[in-house]
Amino acid sequence: MAMLATLPVVGACAPKVSAGVWQCSGDGGTSDGGAGPADTDPVAMPWSTGFEEGFCDYTKVAGYCYGDDPYVLVTEPHHLGGRFSAEFKVKGGGLEQTRCVRQGVLPEAAYYGAWYFIPEPLTDPGTAWNLFHFAGGDSSGPRLPALWDVHLAKIPQTEDWELVVYDPVSPPPDNTYRSADPKRVPFGKWFHIELFLKRASDNTGEIALYQDGVQLFEHVNLRSDASKFSQWYVGDWAEDATPADSSLFVDDVSIRATLSSASATQ
Repeated sequence: MAMLATLPVVGACAPKVSAGVWQCSGDGGTSDGGAGPADTDPVAMPWSTGFEEGFCDYTKVAGYCYGDDPYVLVTEPHHLGGRFSAEFKVKGGGLEQTRCVRQGVLPEAAYYGAWYFIPEPLTDPGTAWNLFHFAGGDSSGPRLPALWDVHLAKIPQTEDWELVVYDPVSPPPDNTYRSADPKRVPFGKWFHIELFLKRASDNTGEIALYQDGVQLFEHVNLRSDASKFSQWYVGDWAEDATPADSSLFVDDVSIRATLSSASATQ
């Protein structure tokens, strides 16, 4: 699959775009001619991508990226140790979004992490401002049931934002989880999100959310889900967002068996 990373640069503070064609294996085959992975294969750990090979780390494991607006590579801003990050955009007026999807049989328990750089908050995120989304079912296909979401939400009585988890698997009204001591999400600098999920077919599920290595909350003995096929979406989704055209940047996406050593100073 050839992906052309092009976007006009406007203004001195605009991101520097890495323009060029990224050659990915479109048929999912291996270098020796063997069959490549299927989208329903188990997701092995650890897995990570820093977008140093464009979006190919998703396609070579039968994942994919998509967008109503172009998703591109940029050289600034990027997280430590690499050259690139991915820019994801939303546009107001509907369900427009740009995201990348890792899919297959997700681990029974794992930490899902990504570094985010959000230049400035949305004035109005509409219904929700989503950064992580999980969906799953008995097999791959369109319109899979929603499982878990990591959203940005306003901290009550302030203009600051925090990370929250919406859990449609658990019964309402106690299925939105937030910290008892909210930690402000920084804008204009990199911060790390890490979500621990223990998936189960009964009420032994667990969820914990971390920001820059600090645990925001943990919930155990939850009604959970152990779908045979699941998808993890990373990127930017906001319905009817204001302003109508905005970007954020993602780097160093990972699925790990243990909590990372993310530091708030990175």
